[in-house]
Amino acid sequence: MNLPEGESAMELGRRIEELEIRIAHQEYALQGQSEELLHLQQANTRLTRQLLELSERVQALATQPASDPADEPPPPHY
Repeated sequence: MNLPEGESAMELGRRIEELEIRIAHQEYALQGQSEELLHLQQANTRLTRQLLELSERVQALATQPASDPADEPPPPHY
């Protein structure tokens, strides 16, 4: 194996070790991002479901006829 001019096997080993350390850190960071993305997707799904549910409730209330004020109990007297 021919080494680049002026570079010893020890230097080359050190550079390889640094690259391996960098890769390990990047893999760790990527795993953390993947987990966070999963949590955000789950939260988004839950919030979307709740929004749809609330929208359906509002829609149902909007289609109901207004109640007759005569059916309302009288206000309390002070």
